[in-house]
Amino acid sequence: MLPWATAHLLLCYRLKPWSGSRDRRTEGGGVPRVEGGQSGVGSMIGSSLRRLIGGRSEAPAPQPAPAFTPPEAAANEPGEAPQPLLPPPPKPGSSHEVGQLMTAISEQSNELQVEFAKISNWSVQLDLLMTRTATMQQILPKFIQTSQDQAAQIEELSAICSRQEREVAGLQTELGHYRPLAMRYEEELGRSRAALDHTQAALAALEIEHGKLQGEVNALLQRLSSSDSRVQRLSEERQVVDQKLLEKSAAAQNLAREVAMLRSDLVAASGENSRLQRDIAGLTEKLSGEREGANEAASQAQARIATSLQTIKELEAQAAAAAQRERKLAEDLAQRDKAVYDLDIKLSALQSKADFLAGVNQQLRTDLRHHIDHVGTLEHSNRQLIEAMSRNRQATEAAGPDGFEPPAPRRAAGE
Repeated sequence: MLPWATAHLLLCYRLKPWSGSRDRRTEGGGVPRVEGGQSGVGSMIGSSLRRLIGGRSEAPAPQPAPAFTPPEAAANEPGEAPQPLLPPPPKPGSSHEVGQLMTAISEQSNELQVEFAKISNWSVQLDLLMTRTATMQQILPKFIQTSQDQAAQIEELSAICSRQEREVAGLQTELGHYRPLAMRYEEELGRSRAALDHTQAALAALEIEHGKLQGEVNALLQRLSSSDSRVQRLSEERQVVDQKLLEKSAAAQNLAREVAMLRSDLVAASGENSRLQRDIAGLTEKLSGEREGANEAASQAQARIATSLQTIKELEAQAAAAAQRERKLAEDLAQRDKAVYDLDIKLSALQSKADFLAGVNQQLRTDLRHHIDHVGTLEHSNRQLIEAMSRNRQATEAAGPDGFEPPAPRRAAGE
């Protein structure tokens, strides 16, 4: 009987580590425990051994109900063929039956060991799965945060692109605003040129009129010289009569003073006419120079407008290619800001040039108005001179006898 007890202890010793490891792994991994099945198998084996040790003469004790019904077939892996059912255990009555029972017990223990090995493998895989799940739970927030950061960066880049598109649209609007200004400046330049041509024509007409006035002044000088000769002859012939001579001498002196005043006025008018001619020549040269400067400024303005259009086209091309060059976005933005700044500088320069041209045009108009006023003043002076000379001639003709030949005129010192 001792070998059978030793076999029972060895069987319990072999089953105990597997059951302990299975219990520990099932507690950690969540696999259902089968401690009740082990206790049922152990009680069944113990009762069988006690019956064998007690001998055949003893009455068989009532067999307790098993804690669980043994499975008809061992657990199978997925894809394996089902194992055959075990034969029912024989009734213990002989050593042969005990051997069969021990064989069946050993086979069942081997099957249980295989099942426990499978369960332990499953628990190891479950632990590995739990570890990977925990690792994924640790990595997942970082991945979500990274995704949120990338989404924020994408939104920021989209906002920057939309802002750039709005800036390009604003620049196009400003360009559309400055194009009518440039056209208006061209129209004003054309009107200024037409006014300049009209002014030149008026100056030419004034020069012609000045020539006519100069001819009239020469005729008046001739008449004045003839009047002087007549006065001199009258003074020589009236020396016979003292009273009349005194009166005529006084009248001659007065007339001589008036003639001297008229001559001085005539000299002043001649100097004024020469100065007017010089002013007209200087004004003509100045107007021609200003017209050339205005033409050059207009050509420069057109060139700058063309440069601005080219710059805006380049900006539009850069804005269209901004989606494909996100990694160079900062450099492109800096270049665009610089180009927009240069465009603003050019536009401000064009505006300053247009203001300068408007000021020059206004100055030319003011100078022309002053010259026209000066010419009007000269004409008024000439008319006054002509009226004074006509009055003097009438007074001279009224003083002398009709049909009397005046003496030969004497040359004045100024002549």
